[in-house]
Amino acid sequence: MCRCRSRQAGFSLVELITVIVVLALVAIIGTGFIVSATDSYRQTQARAALVNTARQALERMTRQIRGAMPYSVRITNSGDCVEFMPVAGGGIYREPVPDVANGAPPHTAIQTAPHSVDFGTADYLSIGAMDSGELYGGSPVSLALVNSRTTTEVTFPSRTWQRNSIGRRFFLLNQPQAFCLFGGQLRFYPAQDRTAANVDPGSDFDLLARNAQASGSPFVLSAASDSRNVLLQINVAFSEGGETMIFEQEVLIRNVP
Repeated sequence: MCRCRSRQAGFSLVELITVIVVLALVAIIGTGFIVSATDSYRQTQARAALVNTARQALERMTRQIRGAMPYSVRITNSGDCVEFMPVAGGGIYREPVPDVANGAPPHTAIQTAPHSVDFGTADYLSIGAMDSGELYGGSPVSLALVNSRTTTEVTFPSRTWQRNSIGRRFFLLNQPQAFCLFGGQLRFYPAQDRTAANVDPGSDFDLLARNAQASGSPFVLSAASDSRNVLLQINVAFSEGGETMIFEQEVLIRNVP
């Protein structure tokens, strides 16, 4: 009778190590794909958030600055702010006003074609302005405080104007407003002191965006003339989730002297 020993097949140590190495390589490659896909998704989400933040901030800035009186736009705070006076209304005045050239006595009212106030409260009256320096500061030569207003008349403290408007136009303006880049924040300041040389960083503001920084000069202004519009260039970079995107926006403010 033949006695045979049964032999059980198994893995050798070399085969076992080979399998472990192969599985480790597969795991590393697979993890790399997963990490890469996750990073790509995170970057896409961060960029989308940046674009959304920038779009909302720049659209608001563009909309409000376009409603400013061209000669009221100025750069302050060492380039960190753009300040302006929104137009509340305006129209045509009927008779030439006394100015420094015609030597007529000061007056306290203008008669106008029918007009309305479409925005804000019309705090100031401006006639013949040609530069922001004629609107700001303690003694503006092309700006007066509005005492009262009807649809055909505006009254103000007695004064003589620097000049008449070329088109005999007047503007009703609101308190100065400003957009500023302070401390990594893009801010909107709704009410500023017209007599101050700079925007007060400690005054009330609306936060437009965090993690914002200047890309070169944040605000670059090409000032108006009697035959040229105002061009404001905004250069701001936004950061989110390790991603940074630079945005440039040009705002054209039509000049109607």
